[in-house]
Amino acid sequence: MSQQVVGILITHWHLDHIEGASKLLKACSNAKLYLSGALFTREALQIASLYKKDVFAETDKDIREFGEIIQFLHETEDRNRIVPVKTRHTFFDYRETIPTRLIALSPSDVAVTQSISKLAQFAKKPGDQRIRTVVPESENLNAVAVHFSFGSFSALVGSDLEETGNVQTGWSAIFEDNIINELSLSASSLFKVPHHGSETGHHDRIWEDLLIEKPLSMTTPFSRCDLPTPKNIERLKQLSSNLLIARDPRARNRIKRDNMVERELRSIAIARKSINDKMGHIRVRVSDKGAFDISVNQNVVKF
Repeated sequence: MSQQVVGILITHWHLDHIEGASKLLKACSNAKLYLSGALFTREALQIASLYKKDVFAETDKDIREFGEIIQFLHETEDRNRIVPVKTRHTFFDYRETIPTRLIALSPSDVAVTQSISKLAQFAKKPGDQRIRTVVPESENLNAVAVHFSFGSFSALVGSDLEETGNVQTGWSAIFEDNIINELSLSASSLFKVPHHGSETGHHDRIWEDLLIEKPLSMTTPFSRCDLPTPKNIERLKQLSSNLLIARDPRARNRIKRDNMVERELRSIAIARKSINDKMGHIRVRVSDKGAFDISVNQNVVKF
C-alpha cells in the first residue's frame, strides 16, 4: 500500500500540519514531497540543520520534524524528491476518462519572498544562543491552499491560509491573480475551512467565487487560541449546509485533582483552562452523482 502513495503535501511547517511527515516520507519510497518554495531555501535549511530529532526534547517539534525530513533526504542523497510549490502549481492534471486535477492556489510570489525574509531573521549568528520556538506564527502566510476537482465534483482545502489585507498575499492574492477564471476552477461543494474557522481565515470572495452556495464545511479546533469561537461557528453555520468540527472546541469536563495539587497549581499558574484532547475523525465519500456519504467518530461535533 505504501508504494501506491505518490505525493505528500506539507502545507506549512506548523506542528499540526507537519507532525509525522518524516515517517510517511520514509515509508512511502515512491512519494514526492511537496512544500512551499520558501521552505526549499538556504534560510530554511540552515535553521533545520540546528534542530535534530530528539525524543527527549519537547520544544520546537515542528522544526525538528522538518529537520529530520531534510536529514533523511540528505542521507539518502534523494534531493529530487522535494518539489517546491507556489500559486498555480499543478500537482496533476489528467484529462483522459474523468478529468482530475489538483492545483495550488497559494502561496503567492510575494508571500514566498516575505516568508524567506522572516526566516532570515532567525538565522543563527556566531555567539548567539539557539532560538526557542523558532517557527513564527506568521508562517501561515506561507500556507498552501489547494483546489481539487474530479469530474463535476470539486473540493477546496484552505489549509491555514489567512487574509492579510494585502492584495499580494493571503486570500486576496488569489482573487487578484485571477487564477479562478484563467484556470476555469469550478465552485466547490466540499470545503476545509482555513485556520480553524478564525476570522483571519475568512474572505467573502471565498464563499462567492470558490464555493457553491451552502457547501459542506469542515474544520479543526485550535484549543490554545480558543478557535473556532462561538461567533466563528455561528458564521460558518449560516454559510454552510452542514458544519463538522473534528472535536468539540469547548471542553466541559474539569479534571478532578487532589486538593494539594490544585492549591499548588493555583499558586504558580497565571491562568488555566481545560483542553479537549479527544480528536475526531471525518471521512467524506462522494458518489458519482455528487451525493456525500459522511462517516465520523463520536468525538466529531456536527452543526
